[in-house]
Amino acid sequence: MGKKDIQFNLRIPEELKNKVDDAAKANQRSINAEATSRLYDSFVMNDNIQVEAAKIVEKFLRSHSPTERKKVVAKRLNFVLSELKKIYHFREFTIAELAFEIREDTADEAEAWFRAELEPTFGQLEKIAQHTSVNPNWLLFGKQTPYDIQHTRLNEYLEKDIKLLLGSNPNNEYLNNSRVKEIKFIRELSETGQLIILKIYENYAVETFSPPYHISNVNGDGGYRSLLYFCLLTKVLLRYYHPNVSIHSHLLPEEQFKLILTGTVHPLTIVEKLHHIPWIDDLADKLPDGILDYWNGFDVLRARIIQDFAKEKYIQTIWNDPELHLKHPIQL
Repeated sequence: MGKKDIQFNLRIPEELKNKVDDAAKANQRSINAEATSRLYDSFVMNDNIQVEAAKIVEKFLRSHSPTERKKVVAKRLNFVLSELKKIYHFREFTIAELAFEIREDTADEAEAWFRAELEPTFGQLEKIAQHTSVNPNWLLFGKQTPYDIQHTRLNEYLEKDIKLLLGSNPNNEYLNNSRVKEIKFIRELSETGQLIILKIYENYAVETFSPPYHISNVNGDGGYRSLLYFCLLTKVLLRYYHPNVSIHSHLLPEEQFKLILTGTVHPLTIVEKLHHIPWIDDLADKLPDGILDYWNGFDVLRARIIQDFAKEKYIQTIWNDPELHLKHPIQL
C-alpha cells in the first residue's frame, strides 16, 4: 500500500513564505516540494547533529580515560614530584608551578597528566625532565634509570675540566640558561674511597658525575697519577673560583653512596643533609698541621700526596707558574 499524502493548513510569516518561494524557483520545483524537502532535511540534520555530538563526547571521554600508557606516565610523574618535594627548596612545589615553569598556559591539563586522564606530549615530557633533573629516556620511555649518572673520566687537562665542572651545559637549554652555583665532591666512606661530583645550578638543576677516581691508597701507578692531578685541579678551583662558586666536600656511608649510583633517587635528597668536611681543602695542603683523620688512612694518604705533589714536575710547573693568576678564572 503506497504512502498517502496528507494535507494540512500551516500559517507562516510572510517573510518566510517569500523565502520558500525564492528557494523553489532557484531549485526549479513547486513550493510544496520545496517546503516538504526542507522539513525532511531538518530532521536528518538534527539526527546528524546528535550523532556528531555523541562522537565528540565519546572522543572526549576516551581521551580522558586512563590507558596503560597514561597510567605509567602518571606514575613516573608522581614519583618525580615526590622526589622533588623531599628537597628543601622544593618542599612546597606544586603541579601548577611545574606547569608555569614549562610555560603551559594553565595548570588544568598538567594536573590531568598526574591523574592519568591525559598524556603529555613528548615535548612536554622533555621539558619536565630538564626542569626536574630527571633522565628523559626514563620519563618518556621507561628506559635506563630515573636519574642519570655520568660515568665520565676527567680530561686531565686543567682548562677543559674547569669548564666541565663550572661551565653551563650547552646541550641542555634549561641548564645552559643557568649558572653553576655549587660543586660537591663526595667521597664514599670505604677503603677504596670512590668519588661522586655533583654540579648544582642556580635553578637547582643537578648533574651527577662518577669519575673513576679513588681517593685512597688503593690505586695503581696510573690511578695514583690521576689522583695527583685531581688534587691540582681542586687546589686551582679553591684558589681562583671559590669566591664565585661554592666548593664543598663531604663523606657518605657506602649504602647511601651506592644508592645515588643506582640512579633511583634524586641525589640532593641525600646530599643536601650532609655537613661540609674539608678533606678536599686539606688533601694536598701542608696546613693545618696535626692529625686530621677524616677517614681511616686519610693522614697516611695525605702525607704521601703532599710529598709526591711537590715532586711531580708537570704539576709543579703549573702550580708555580707566576702567571697562573692571570690565566684563572677562565671565561666560562
